[in-house]
Amino acid sequence: MIKFAYIKNNTLFFVLNHPGAKQEFDNNIQSIKSALKFHTPAECSDETITDIKAFVTHTPSLHVSTPADTEPKKVLSYKERSTGNFEIPVHDEKLKELIRSIQNIIKEKNDT
Repeated sequence: MIKFAYIKNNTLFFVLNHPGAKQEFDNNIQSIKSALKFHTPAECSDETITDIKAFVTHTPSLHVSTPADTEPKKVLSYKERSTGNFEIPVHDEKLKELIRSIQNIIKEKNDT
């Protein structure tokens, strides 16, 4: 929900990752402001926060690697079901040549 926050020109900015989170945040801004008046975090003790704003960013965050990312990717392969023996009822020579090259690849795979 909250990606990060920063202070600029005495305004505390919250960067959110979803529009719904921003709507919920906007509904609670007054509660956050009053809580900050009673207790200012140690990190903000040198700053005077006069306003709080939030916005949504659509930039992707840096991906944190997980164990699933380090696993080698499985190469999916399948047995070719076609033998390559089929007619090519196409009149366009360029397209016919492309289909012929695919036909030859299929025949080569079946020969090995």
